Amino acid sequence: MGSFGFCIGLRRTAASEAMVSPPQGPSKPGILIVTLHEGKDFSLPPHYQQQYSQQYQNPATGGFSVAGSMRGNPSMSATPSAMAGSYAQNARPQPGGGINAAPTIHGRYSSRHLPYALLDFDKLQVFVDAVSGSPQNPYWAGDNTSYKFDVSRATDLSVQIYLRNPNARPGAGRSEDIFLGVVRVNPRFEEAKQYVEDPKASKKDRERSMAAFAEQERSMGQFGTEWLQVAFGTGSVKIGVTFLENQQRTLKIEDFELLKVVGKGSFGKVMQVM
Repeated sequence: MGSFGFCIGLRRTAASEAMVSPPQGPSKPGILIVTLHEGKDFSLPPHYQQQYSQQYQNPATGGFSVAGSMRGNPSMSATPSAMAGSYAQNARPQPGGGINAAPTIHGRYSSRHLPYALLDFDKLQVFVDAVSGSPQNPYWAGDNTSYKFDVSRATDLSVQIYLRNPNARPGAGRSEDIFLGVVRVNPRFEEAKQYVEDPKASKKDRERSMAAFAEQERSMGQFGTEWLQVAFGTGSVKIGVTFLENQQRTLKIEDFELLKVVGKGSFGKVMQVM
């Protein structure tokens, strides 16, 4: 049985607002269920690659300067000397540098060295940490954990990818972590339809009809799990989205058993019902 992550509304940062598309219009009310699976071929921005590698290859020499495109975690604000001591016996920096330069313990990366995602949908945000893999090719919980968003209007889902800054200033929070890119998801805000084959049609006509139906379904937006390209960075992310329409309907007078009239007025009657 998978666990469910409930989304907490947070105040958007200016950078986050710039990456979120404006609302597309009204939609049927329902629930958008999001699952985050894995990423591949992530890389650091070019101007951080050498500095990031040097930070882990020789932590005692100091780190790299903080820039506006980086965000940080208070738990990673230890001094370089303390970091060097903590890595000396149990962790080993990875050869080759780049985004995978962080040390591993018995070949595995600590979760604090893996990327995390910021899911942003209609002013609701939730942070999702990767659970395994490498900084370049991380894995999230996939179908084991889903994130639910209330839908009142149609808008894009933004998935922003960050890597913790090992040299963030104390108290900087996430504001100095390294931005790796963003993925925009255009969910389908109605439940998927099943193709109904015409038994009287020829084989060629059925194939054309099926292809046209599939193309029309794709144009309605994503429904299910797909690989999507990262913008403002490299690589791609495997993301699942499913929309469940609210099945509650508007009540009508026919839904009640009328018992008696309890009052009358100029605008109508007041009735007791069951």
